[in-house]
Amino acid sequence: MPDPAKPASTNRSVGLVRVAIDAPLDKYFDYLPATASSGPGDYPPGLRVLVPFGARKVVGIVVGRAEASDVPRDKLKAIQHSLGEHPVIGEQELALARRLASYYHYPRGAALFCLLPNALRKPVAAIAHSERHWQATVHALGVADDALRRAPKQQALLKLLIQDPAAHYSDSALRERELPAQIALQLEKKGLARRLEVEAAPANCNSIIQGQRSTAQLAHNDQQARAIEQIEGMLGKFEVQLLEGVTGSGKTEVYLAAIDLAIARSEQAMVLVPEIGLTPQTIQRFASRFDCKIAIFHSGLSDRERLAAWLAAARGEVDIIIGTRSAVFTRCARLGLVIVDEEHDQSYKQQDSLHYNARDVAVMRGQALGVPVVLGSATASLESVLNAQRGRYHYALLERRATGAMPPQISFIDIRKQVLHEGLSDAAITAIADTLAAKRQAMIFINRRGFAPLLLCHDCGWSANCADCDARLTLHRSAGELRCHHCDRRSPIPSSCPRCQSTQVLQLGQGTERLFDALQGLFSGTQVLRIDSDAVRGKKALAEHINLINRGEPLLLVGTQMLAKGHDFKALDTVVILDVDQGLYNPDFRAAVKTLQLLEQVAGRAGRDSNNGQVLIQTHLPDHPLLQQWQAAGYLGVRDALLDERRERGLPPFTHMALLRADSRKPGTALAFLRTIQRQLAREQRMYGDTANAVCAEPGAAFMERRAGRHRAQMLMQANERSALHRLLHSARAQLEGNKLPGGLRLSIDVDPQEST
Repeated sequence: MPDPAKPASTNRSVGLVRVAIDAPLDKYFDYLPATASSGPGDYPPGLRVLVPFGARKVVGIVVGRAEASDVPRDKLKAIQHSLGEHPVIGEQELALARRLASYYHYPRGAALFCLLPNALRKPVAAIAHSERHWQATVHALGVADDALRRAPKQQALLKLLIQDPAAHYSDSALRERELPAQIALQLEKKGLARRLEVEAAPANCNSIIQGQRSTAQLAHNDQQARAIEQIEGMLGKFEVQLLEGVTGSGKTEVYLAAIDLAIARSEQAMVLVPEIGLTPQTIQRFASRFDCKIAIFHSGLSDRERLAAWLAAARGEVDIIIGTRSAVFTRCARLGLVIVDEEHDQSYKQQDSLHYNARDVAVMRGQALGVPVVLGSATASLESVLNAQRGRYHYALLERRATGAMPPQISFIDIRKQVLHEGLSDAAITAIADTLAAKRQAMIFINRRGFAPLLLCHDCGWSANCADCDARLTLHRSAGELRCHHCDRRSPIPSSCPRCQSTQVLQLGQGTERLFDALQGLFSGTQVLRIDSDAVRGKKALAEHINLINRGEPLLLVGTQMLAKGHDFKALDTVVILDVDQGLYNPDFRAAVKTLQLLEQVAGRAGRDSNNGQVLIQTHLPDHPLLQQWQAAGYLGVRDALLDERRERGLPPFTHMALLRADSRKPGTALAFLRTIQRQLAREQRMYGDTANAVCAEPGAAFMERRAGRHRAQMLMQANERSALHRLLHSARAQLEGNKLPGGLRLSIDVDPQEST
């Protein structure tokens, strides 16, 4: 099968169709048309087709026609049939897929399928919601008028169907004539009626809502007005604005005003949010502001609901698209504005298959379509900050809270030598009690689920470790199990030590579950809400919790990152942050930035609508320079120093990185293979004198060497120029294709990695 990047062969073949298939092969495939009377013109680019592939029949996407093939014509297979009459994607999406495959060094066909909702990857009609219709068969047209006289209902339905053979009637239309669907099914069994699935508007679809304007535009302060004016000047062309604003500064109001401008131009606006937890409140705010249809994308929707939203956006039937990471691929009929909220967030990075960053893909789409992109955050990524400093992005700053409230007061609680009450200091407990007495709300943040992260035998030192990962099992007491948070392995809680049979098995450390129990005991008269992925499940659970918090009644919140960003809790005055120290000594060079971003985002929940906000941070390291700098100047005051440190150390965003990852069930296999590739690349670099432009480091084990039963290794590639990095990656891919892979070895390339685990 041909690779379009290679010169055409001399085997001339006329009338071939080139098809992309979701396969780990970096090539397209040539097929003959389905029939002798059909030709490539019957298969426009973007059309879904069913094609034979090996022993299977799979869905393919037509990418064009082929005038030549490396495979003899008599060896080529024919397309089975088309899956629909019209293309599901256009040239813009095909071009985006090619760019993604090139940049992320991913198979072209597989990259294209990443752009499609799951429903379109299956060999079914591209219909999200349908209604059953009935039509007469050819056989029915020759049946005598009285053939069904003993079944008058069937006779009546047959008469209706054959009076206009081209017409068809829905189940609901038949019910109106007192002809239930059961009668049609009986005719179908006799070969007199055939069913059709006809696309219909759903009566109730969770992924498409009708906005109903109920709130007016708020008055804008001078900084918001300047940011909106800047965006207005960007409309109709590709430019990027970095909108950096402290928590509570009114970034969302800037987004809303910008969307108003786009809709006034009859354009669609796309809004990306990092997590499903932010989607309900975002939808509610947008629905109350705009009188238009809004399409919603997130992992809590069914395949049919996602397809309904995708098709509505592609047809231009919705004006606003709101979704998490994969929503960036949504086909839009008239896209005019892209907004990425919390653009720094790690959730935008896909950690498997195609390792894309939705923020970067949003910029790619904006550039390809000639539309503006707004990147917003209170803790902007260093990559975006550098782009703004170099003049590649416009920059707008919102440095004060929109409500006029003062920033929360930040203080550290030195817990060295202190007696803690289930992880809480006396000072934290007192602050929480004072807040509740004032009829306000308090939040305790700890970024760890479960009851206790360590089960340890006091007598022999045994600890509960995962059998498949280099990680400890976390105790989840309410579920009655030990759970690995990396591979989800689960096992019962032992009643005694498996090694020495001692009953002195200690439950060490805190998690959200343990804190929840402790807070219920310490503040028995107060409602306590636990918000983490274990406690909040289902489509409506988080929205119900958020609505309860927004009632403003005194209560306590305990949770993880689900509470850390984007939420606007007006009655929340006090935030207590636990277990921050682990982020200060993480070996990953990104750890300092991630820690400060998390601190800033969590702290930003306090005092958004009052001047009583306070943030208490429990730590064994109150004098740590990073904490001291952040307390004095906030994230905005520290990030430039962090950029300078990256520049001095030759780290991103001043250099460019990629990781070649490998894993195998056999110890040492992945590492040995990567070492072979590294030696081959080093020889090639010396041969072509390219060692100064890019570096291929010695492979090593991943930070967590064993995960889910597989032994993992990785090799870092780094270059001062992006082009040099991609040359090295192209060479690496050539070496991978030229070496026989050990059995069971899995490989992946991660360009611009966000973590090294």
